[in-house]
Amino acid sequence: MGNVVNFRLSFKWSAALLVGAALVSSCGCGGSGAASVLGLALPQSAAQMHASQIAIGQLPINHPLPLQPPPHGQHLFPDTTVGIHALQVFDQDHDNVISFSQGTADGSRYASVWGVRNRNMALAWHTNNSSLNALIYTPFDTDATGSGLNMPTSWWLANHPDWILYECDQSTIAYVGGLSGVPLDISNPAVIAYQSSLLGGFAEANGFNGIAADIVSLENNTGKVDSGHGGCGVWQANHTVWVQKFSGAKSDPAWAAAAITWVTTMHAALHNPQTYSRPLALAVNTAVNSYSAPVNGIGGDPGERAIVAGADIVLDEAGFADWGQYVSQQDFVNAVGWMEYSQSLGEGMLVTDDWNRQQIAPTIPQLDYSLATYLMGKEQAAALYVGSNSMYGKENFYPQYGAAIGTPCAPMYGGPSDPHYSGEDVYFRKYSGGFAVVNVSAKKTYVVSLPKSAYSNIEGGYVRSPLTIVPNTGYVLLTSNGCR
Repeated sequence: MGNVVNFRLSFKWSAALLVGAALVSSCGCGGSGAASVLGLALPQSAAQMHASQIAIGQLPINHPLPLQPPPHGQHLFPDTTVGIHALQVFDQDHDNVISFSQGTADGSRYASVWGVRNRNMALAWHTNNSSLNALIYTPFDTDATGSGLNMPTSWWLANHPDWILYECDQSTIAYVGGLSGVPLDISNPAVIAYQSSLLGGFAEANGFNGIAADIVSLENNTGKVDSGHGGCGVWQANHTVWVQKFSGAKSDPAWAAAAITWVTTMHAALHNPQTYSRPLALAVNTAVNSYSAPVNGIGGDPGERAIVAGADIVLDEAGFADWGQYVSQQDFVNAVGWMEYSQSLGEGMLVTDDWNRQQIAPTIPQLDYSLATYLMGKEQAAALYVGSNSMYGKENFYPQYGAAIGTPCAPMYGGPSDPHYSGEDVYFRKYSGGFAVVNVSAKKTYVVSLPKSAYSNIEGGYVRSPLTIVPNTGYVLLTSNGCR
């Protein structure tokens, strides 16, 4: 890793020019193996290459979306318009525990904490950051597992046996894989009322800003759903009447409709001024990357769009890292589309770049890629987590988050749909204090002319134009007057 880091920190003009043989060997795109220079065949000499550069950054911006005002009227998410904003995922998980003193000292680092485990930590996080968004955790379709408010199966059998979701064999409780909480019938309004009262009441009384609802999905994820034996129905009338609610299959219109209704009903309950003195946020972890995003607010998957529009905050856990596999070009555009759509509604967007295939901290190139991709869709309400699944519950804050990137000048541009780039997979975004660029191709290396002749690398190095950018790589470059 050290050699890669050194290259990125000390990128030289000569390295950018001497690409003839080097880029051929670095490109995994097949065929002749020649690197592409923004839609043109790679010239055979440095002079030819330099002459054929396209001046990136001076081109028209396609499909600008207006920046929405931060939703401060409801105090549901801090304003992230300026700079890079961090998300913390849990403060206790995987044998990792953030102490009260750490939370007190470091609350100012974060825009949001998804999954604050207890009331003391809600107080700690807010001590030095009153605008931090602290969310109490629960899976959406089970008892409140992970919050400490859940009840054992015996309690449910004694008190609400008709709320327990069973598989279609009518005898197997449809526990969600990996969770001990009792699975509940999400189509039952009484279940939603219980969940909102239990979690919302605790949140208001103990300084939480809202609820972090996990695994909110249009697909049934209960029981042995992968073999067609998912959550199916409930027993009523003292276990004498079986009522089927769902098919037990993963893809089920009845489940999808119930999930959407759950979101809209829970949202209304948490915002009810007759119940709570302040609106409580409903944050949902939902697999937006599995569904097509709206374009300029139009189209997109109607079911997923309804879930997103019905919430206050959306968490994209696959993010741009895609569990360590990197998103494809199409999925990158889709993820940015969901970021833009959520924020255009005045909602918050939490991006979790979970480099899940490794058990150590992400490398600097991975971190830079995560930052550059996040900056493509960050507006007034978006925060970023970069780490791995085993790092949930410990602080993942990097010095790079403090970079003076400033405010976005305009939306992202570039990519194959932009007529100026002849199908290339490089995207760009100008900020008042810098420039973000990312190559989302898994195979091709590109050479790009930057809007300015020189920048500082986010790690403190020096970068000159033109910039050679290998596959699945992002840069966050700093400068003054970056909008020019």
